[in-house]
Amino acid sequence: MALVDSNTYIEPTAGTSLNGARTQFNNSMRSLLTNFRSSSPPATVNITASGDGIAVPDGTIMQFANANVNALFISDSTTKKSSHIGGNFTRVGIGHRIENGIVPMMSNVSHYDIGELVATVSENGTLAANSRVYLKTSNNANDASFFDIGTPGTGQVVNTMIAISGVTSDRVNLTTSGVSTNNLSVTATTAGGGKKWFPEATGVGHAALKISSIGSSDNTAILFNFGSSSANVSLAHTPGVASTKNGLNIVQQDGTYAPLAANVVLSSAITGSGTAPVPLMPAGVIVAMAGTVPTGWLECNGQAVNRTTYAALFATTGTTYGAGNGSSTFNVPNFESKVLIGESSAFSLGPGAGSFASGGTITTASGSASLSTSTGSASTGVKDAGGLSVLTAVSAGGHTHTAVVPHAVARYIIKS
Repeated sequence: MALVDSNTYIEPTAGTSLNGARTQFNNSMRSLLTNFRSSSPPATVNITASGDGIAVPDGTIMQFANANVNALFISDSTTKKSSHIGGNFTRVGIGHRIENGIVPMMSNVSHYDIGELVATVSENGTLAANSRVYLKTSNNANDASFFDIGTPGTGQVVNTMIAISGVTSDRVNLTTSGVSTNNLSVTATTAGGGKKWFPEATGVGHAALKISSIGSSDNTAILFNFGSSSANVSLAHTPGVASTKNGLNIVQQDGTYAPLAANVVLSSAITGSGTAPVPLMPAGVIVAMAGTVPTGWLECNGQAVNRTTYAALFATTGTTYGAGNGSSTFNVPNFESKVLIGESSAFSLGPGAGSFASGGTITTASGSASLSTSTGSASTGVKDAGGLSVLTAVSAGGHTHTAVVPHAVARYIIKS
């Protein structure tokens, strides 16, 4: 019963005077007009019939009002989930509450029934962003007993639902599954934004994916996880090591280095420096190979190759070692049975001349030789003069010399 006149209803009996019965009746009517407004729920002692206390009948509506709560409750012994205020009173079927933000809602958590809705709508500008609808799901007197029914379902999150700086690191914690590369991109937020790479003056790229280590001496790595847990590979940066190794390393799980496959591999123009990178093995490099010709190389045997297929090599050598068919092919150098000679004022780039004979021999050219002497006369005796003829010229026929050059044979190959 309401506290306006009385929270106790007494049914008139035969011994009740007419005036007392009228007073009791009038008090009860006034209490009904105020919806049984009370700071505590009625109990058996508050309602009597024929002189005995009775339970609160189902369907009794009460306005529960105190310093914290002002809401209607109904007595329902059949469908109520729980009653925090006592008896069979519940708010199920009555409606929902409105709280002035999340803080007042939590201060009144013990007064909510399971299944009750509450909206945290506030006219306070600082609380407007927290306008949500919550559902009470348990009798626990903490925030875990509320469920935010405004939380979107799977596939229903759009960027307008996420506040600026609203995604924190604890919400980006991929513990059980990965991110599809089809759905992962790193872009600048504004034109010209992001990070530039140096030492290139113009930079290369305007977006960056930052991966930070725990401390300045800790490694930073991107792990490529295979199906086998013992065969992973990491693209890692290891600080605090020699300058030539203080960069990116491709390391296998056992600590050994893994191979790198690429179209063109670049390195500093000057080893160990920060100079702009250049191809590690540019087209046109010639080396000696002890075995068969590997993929990506051509044997230096003077063969004609396609100018389009080997465009990088053609851009380097051109027709220096032969024009091929004059249009679609060109010749690679021919070092079969030959040695390399460094270019100089006496030797220009090109095919050169001569070759070793079988067995590594060289033969001098054939020619003629001659000897020239002075002429004179001689006497045969003391009294005779000019009695003898002397030799004045000698000539020799042509001949050759053959020498074997100490050698071992390898195959010269050129990078295509």
